[in-house]
Amino acid sequence: MKKTVLYLLVFMLCIGLLAGCQSGKDNDSSRNNTGKQDSIPFEDGQYYAVAYLGYQQIEDLDYYTKNYLDSDKIPVHYISSGEYYLVIPRYSEMELKLYKNDFDTSQPALIYEDPDCEPFIIQCNASDIFADATVKLSYKDDNIEFSPYISLENGSVYIGQMGLNITKSADEAQ
Repeated sequence: MKKTVLYLLVFMLCIGLLAGCQSGKDNDSSRNNTGKQDSIPFEDGQYYAVAYLGYQQIEDLDYYTKNYLDSDKIPVHYISSGEYYLVIPRYSEMELKLYKNDFDTSQPALIYEDPDCEPFIIQCNASDIFADATVKLSYKDDNIEFSPYISLENGSVYIGQMGLNITKSADEAQ
C-alpha cells in the first residue's frame, strides 16, 4: 500500500512539473522574442529593428548574427538589385506582408506573407529616388507600414517612425 501511494505521489509530482514546462507562446503572446533578440534596446512604440547591410552585397551580417540573432539562417526576399536591410520583428506572432511597389504606377503588389514573422533580409531600392518595397507588420490591433531607404538629403538610413535603427556605426565597425 505504501509503495502505491509513493508511486502515485511521484506520478503527480511529475505531472505537475510537466504542466509548468509548457511552450513560451502559451500564456503571454505579447512576450518579446527570446534569445539574443532580447538584447535589442526597443523603446515603447517600436515594433521592429532594421539594419542597413550594404548596397549590392551584404556586409557585416556576422555582427548582427552575433549580437541580435539566434540563427544565421535568415531568409532573403528579393525586390530589386539594390540595398540590403535586415528586419527583426519585436514580437513573436507578428504577421508580415511584403509588397513590391511598381515604379510607374506606385501601386503595391503583395509578393510574400508570413503569419508568424521571423527576422529576414530584404534587397530593394534599385533606384535611389524610389522606395520599391513596403513592409507591413501586424501585431494584435496594431498595423505598421514602412519602406526602408537611404536619405538623399543626408545619407541616413530611414526605417519609419515605429522602428529602431540598429545599423552599425563607424565606431562599431572598428
